[in-house]
Amino acid sequence: MASINARAWGETTSYVLENAGGELNTIADGPAMALSGPGATLTYQVYTNTFLGIPGLGGIYVQTSTDGGSNWSDLAHDDVSTSNTTKTHSITTDVTHIRFITKTGATLRKFYSNVKVTRATTLSTSTTTLDFGTVTNRRSSSLNAQINYNNTTYNQQVTGTCTDPNFTVTPTTVGATGENQAIPVTFTPTSAGTHTGTVTLTMNGKTVTFQVTGVGQTTYYTRATAGATDGGSAYVSFTSFDAATATSDTKNSGVTTASNASATAYYRAVPNKRYAFVGWKRDLSDATYVSTDPDFQTPAYTYDSESSSSPTVVTYYAVFEQKPNVITLEPTSSQYDVDLYETVTLHRTFLQGYSTLALPFATTVQALTGRSSEDDWVAQLSSVTYNAKDGYTLFFRQITTGRIQAFQPYILHLGQPVTDPSWTDIDLPAAESQTITPASGYGTAASPHGDSYADWQMTSNFTAGFSMSGLYGIVNSIGALQLGAASATLNAFTAYITPPAGVAGVKVRSAFIDDWGNTTYVHDIDLPQSPGQEEVYSLGGQRLSRPSKGVHIVRDADGRCRKVVF
Repeated sequence: MASINARAWGETTSYVLENAGGELNTIADGPAMALSGPGATLTYQVYTNTFLGIPGLGGIYVQTSTDGGSNWSDLAHDDVSTSNTTKTHSITTDVTHIRFITKTGATLRKFYSNVKVTRATTLSTSTTTLDFGTVTNRRSSSLNAQINYNNTTYNQQVTGTCTDPNFTVTPTTVGATGENQAIPVTFTPTSAGTHTGTVTLTMNGKTVTFQVTGVGQTTYYTRATAGATDGGSAYVSFTSFDAATATSDTKNSGVTTASNASATAYYRAVPNKRYAFVGWKRDLSDATYVSTDPDFQTPAYTYDSESSSSPTVVTYYAVFEQKPNVITLEPTSSQYDVDLYETVTLHRTFLQGYSTLALPFATTVQALTGRSSEDDWVAQLSSVTYNAKDGYTLFFRQITTGRIQAFQPYILHLGQPVTDPSWTDIDLPAAESQTITPASGYGTAASPHGDSYADWQMTSNFTAGFSMSGLYGIVNSIGALQLGAASATLNAFTAYITPPAGVAGVKVRSAFIDDWGNTTYVHDIDLPQSPGQEEVYSLGGQRLSRPSKGVHIVRDADGRCRKVVF
């Protein structure tokens, strides 16, 4: 007997058969109609015709088969009339085929139509027991149960409970129909010993059960520790990065307990100067790094020690490597990283003569120049005098030791130019401007402005593009002081002179005191308030474009002449 394929209901359709119909005459078997899945309710419509006003007799039978159409049994016998009548009958979920027949005594024709099978909801499982074996307390192990199901609607959630709370079921959303669907079950023992329970799965009002069993093992203990290669230190704690500070008492963390066995360990790597952190390794012989983050945390451990007095030691090693660490200080940017450097270079050309200098580290004139010469020296502001004729004279005393202190301001004198001086093994700190004041000089009674020598300042500068408006700088080569214009700026790693208020327009000159107390005067060569310029002559009467070392005759702007030692 041929079968008529049922229309599949798909994911959201509720019926297997659509618009199925046929005609039976006297004694006849209709075709077998196959279901595409478990059904719950069969509905259809029947009627008969008439002959001379007499309806057909014998009614119509609906039969079901559970073995693919080989054997049939009556589901119902329906009387039919000339009017179309809807019939409804329940069917079992094992029905595979449906057919309509007439039997002995039937007369005239009978008709059936619009045969529909409503999908059934079913749930079954092939799982009888899940055995998780032995699991360490507070750790988790998961296994999958298998279910077969059929749904009247598409998205349904399978949930589960267990009589033992050590077992939990992961809720899972499933489709309309499926076989061997995995439903995860997790065992997380909280105490030692055997745990058993019954898991009940529920889906769309249907339930299935199976057994679970597992053994919880006594809590294991772990201690997190940190090791490090040369070039730095490593620290660890179980609480937070704040606790993993660079102190010896957090080199090794505390031991985990049942209450914090799942705690995260926080590691911190601290490199020494001139070293860089590379990464963390579980073992120094490993080819790869576990993490390259100096603040590293591990979310889990392998617990394999049952004694808190001898816990498992979980160690991660911080690996460091030496950095080349060379740096060039740029006076036009003055930005640099604080660190220990193998080589520090100041990108600057010092011409022959005078200039200002300030460094963020200590050194010597000889280290700066790379030579030993009496023409190379540094000086600092030591005293200031004032008189109505000469105005202000700033005295700078040479530093006999040649030492250059970190951050302090200096005037540097060179016999020969020096370009890009370099130093080795320099601990370079953050730059800090420093100011020095003269130790002696004129009093307030001598000044027309009410100031004194203590109101003059010499300051180191570590800022590029520093404004020199209203400040004094050194004119290179000749060592004269010059007042900065409104647009004048100064590079970093230099120094400047701050005058008292009201000094602008008064002659200011510089004087240098050597090792033996001799003083060399160098007049300001370009004063805005002067009507003319000074003229410098040799002792032989020859006019000079600029002074050189020795005794010269200077003619002031007012015509007076003086003998000056340069």
